Amino acid sequence: MSFSRALFTALVATAGTAAAAAVSNASTFEARFPQAAVQSVDVAIIGGGGSGANAAVHLHDAGLSLLLVEKQDRLGGMVNSWTNPATGKNIDYGVAAYTNYTGTVEFFDRLGVPYKEMSLEVAYNTTAYADFTTGRTINYLAPSTAAELAALATFYSVSSEYQDLFLPSYANWPAPEDIPEDLLMPFRDFAIKYDLNATIFLIWGGIGTGLADMLDAPTLYVMQTFGPQTAAAFLGTDPEYVPSSGRNQDIYDAAAKVLGDSVLLNSVVVDSIRKPDNEGVELLVQNQRNGTFTIILAERLVMAIEPTAPNVAPFHLDRNESAVFSQGTWSVVDTGIVSHPSLPVDGLIYNLPASAADGNGFALPEPPFVDYFEYLGDGLWQVIVVGWLGFTEQAAKDLANEAIQRLAAAGTFPATNGTQMTIHAWSNHGAMDMRTTADNLESGFIQRQYALQGHRSTYWTGAAFSNQLSNYLWAYNLEYLVPLVRDSF
Repeated sequence: MSFSRALFTALVATAGTAAAAAVSNASTFEARFPQAAVQSVDVAIIGGGGSGANAAVHLHDAGLSLLLVEKQDRLGGMVNSWTNPATGKNIDYGVAAYTNYTGTVEFFDRLGVPYKEMSLEVAYNTTAYADFTTGRTINYLAPSTAAELAALATFYSVSSEYQDLFLPSYANWPAPEDIPEDLLMPFRDFAIKYDLNATIFLIWGGIGTGLADMLDAPTLYVMQTFGPQTAAAFLGTDPEYVPSSGRNQDIYDAAAKVLGDSVLLNSVVVDSIRKPDNEGVELLVQNQRNGTFTIILAERLVMAIEPTAPNVAPFHLDRNESAVFSQGTWSVVDTGIVSHPSLPVDGLIYNLPASAADGNGFALPEPPFVDYFEYLGDGLWQVIVVGWLGFTEQAAKDLANEAIQRLAAAGTFPATNGTQMTIHAWSNHGAMDMRTTADNLESGFIQRQYALQGHRSTYWTGAAFSNQLSNYLWAYNLEYLVPLVRDSF
């Protein structure tokens, strides 16, 4: 599922009239909102998640004045740290850990956040498999650890040959006719070619679930999501880090302190004027709590949000921009901390179709699906739910609760007696893992996408231009985006 070209064209046509009218009167926003505060800065950044907050710190350190606009009441996006009020224990149920890619520990050091290697210990002793659509268990024949790691080592070796083409940025991406065939083929075919059956489930369970249809996606996007350094972490040859506090939100709380008054929380852009040739932007920003408006006059705009139609509507895409983003497909991931008396204490239960019973790594659930229930201790479980863009948070919660009821009805779990799932914390991560088809890649999609950098005074960061993982986004900002913006002045 993806937004159609027609939808983007309609948005552009509607917005174009408003934008043209606004440009004809340079003080349109001030005239309409005379009580609004007006602030002039070098750079306005939209989105304070992993990419936006990191970019803001680097641009701040480069001596540029800035304002960071974030819709939530905190920075950090999908980092999702929750403290159990009953025990005081913190649980990170969004971002788990950070590999030491370029700039990772340096960013911790810059923020003054102590860090430690992540422990690989788990809070459960048993792993089970069931088809959540029927509720019945399956006798999944998991590969031996030796076979799994051998296949993963093969994946690591092959993916390492290509990583400089797309990690942390696509700055080195080849011309369409030079794209390696391995990167264009569906991951299913790539896995067959390199005999990866024994490690498909590890890649799927590790991160690949978020792609929703990992086996059908071009291999490029699987390698982008589960890259060689992630493989190295699973192989035990590369460490992963977390704050010493065990609370990933500390990273972004520290970033907020660095940025100070340059952060506008609980705020969204409701209208904008973007001028060509780095002539600047004008943004109308509203605080969602008190309704007040701020007008930002910025020389450059950095977009650190996913370019879905609803997200970019206030920025009035032109035809060049909409032609690129209309070719993107996004998945949606929800993650929650829940409890239910029927869930298995001290266990992890994965969702796999019945056809996986013979050890077939190519048998994976169809979206939307519940990925697993994992015991966290203290009577709490984490649940992951995946669907396509448009799959709502309520639908995800309902699907998770329905899975428990099915598992109980089939006798896999104890009877629920009508008890519903209790939700202690929940996060809809929104659009994730933007990708396109192999045909689009061969027609120059990446080149057209990166040609948007600097177009209409706007620069782009975030997963749609790099990778979904924080450590790669930080490296993308450090090596590619920040120099690009800084040198544009």
